Amino acid sequence: MAAADTARPRSYEDAGSLDAQLLSECEAMARFALRHAMPVAPEMIAELARLSARARNETSNDFADEPDARRTLAVMHGKLSIAIAPATPQAVMLLDAHYHNPHPLAWLGPVPLIRLLSVAAIVFLVAVIAAGLSPDVSAKNIEQGFLDASGASLLWNTLFLIFCAGLGASFAALFQAHRYIADATYDPRYDASYGARLILGVIAGLILVEMLPRDLFANGGMRSFGKPALAMLGGFSATAVHRLLQRLVDTLDALVKGDPASGIQAARDAERAQTAQTRTQMQSELAASLVELQQSLDETGSTEDVRRRLAALTRTMLGSESLRAAPDASPRPGIAPPPADAPSQ
Repeated sequence: MAAADTARPRSYEDAGSLDAQLLSECEAMARFALRHAMPVAPEMIAELARLSARARNETSNDFADEPDARRTLAVMHGKLSIAIAPATPQAVMLLDAHYHNPHPLAWLGPVPLIRLLSVAAIVFLVAVIAAGLSPDVSAKNIEQGFLDASGASLLWNTLFLIFCAGLGASFAALFQAHRYIADATYDPRYDASYGARLILGVIAGLILVEMLPRDLFANGGMRSFGKPALAMLGGFSATAVHRLLQRLVDTLDALVKGDPASGIQAARDAERAQTAQTRTQMQSELAASLVELQQSLDETGSTEDVRRRLAALTRTMLGSESLRAAPDASPRPGIAPPPADAPSQ
């Protein structure tokens, strides 16, 4: 099928229509599935081969005279996408183009991003070796840091640490990008983020080296290669350096504002005290209401009055009105009854 692809008319290859995209991606996914022994229906492969041959033999591939061709291609595209999952049609299409039209630097990677990251890793590796050849780069000079060193010694040692951080950053980016290529889930939309990761890795490695005390590796096997190793680690994981800096900022913020846990505990204690005070007040008002109810029962024996006062007390306990207003809900001896439109039980 590869030989047949090269024989396609130029109008088919350069077409930017949806038909061309559907057919190209279906062919790429079919080759990917067959190459990796994935289960695909033979009828689908036969129908795809028929549509592909028809498109190659014509000067156009728009399938205008076959209304069901587009629907057939769309259905095939969906089924093939499920068959090759987790691989994506876009990544499979890019890898398929690499197999049929290999780049002169294909040994560095199948896509431009991998080739650029490979070149960056090689450049940083050569730079580390070249900078290490300078007589100014030594364990003693590296341990001096920015404040104690000066002149050419400071320049060469700083460059050496930057190259070490860049080597770690390029290694991390290249390793992560290769995983997406191996899984055929590569997405060119994120190419620019890898350049940002390289820059952040270089900065993170330099920050990590200068943040730590100089005598951190005074004892142990890393005493002669402490800062370069830390620079590589910082470049490899800029996220870890960011978390470390964020933790230091949070600690400093807690020292200035105080321990947030104590403030939260104080708020909880105040809330508990307010709740206890409210409960005590409600109990006192309820007891007063019960005493007034008992007094009214002693003064009158009317069943209707007792019923009204019990209903008012029930509403009070359910929160429909204030506790202190409960005794006024029923008439007392010698007091005029409420208006006729007042609510009654």
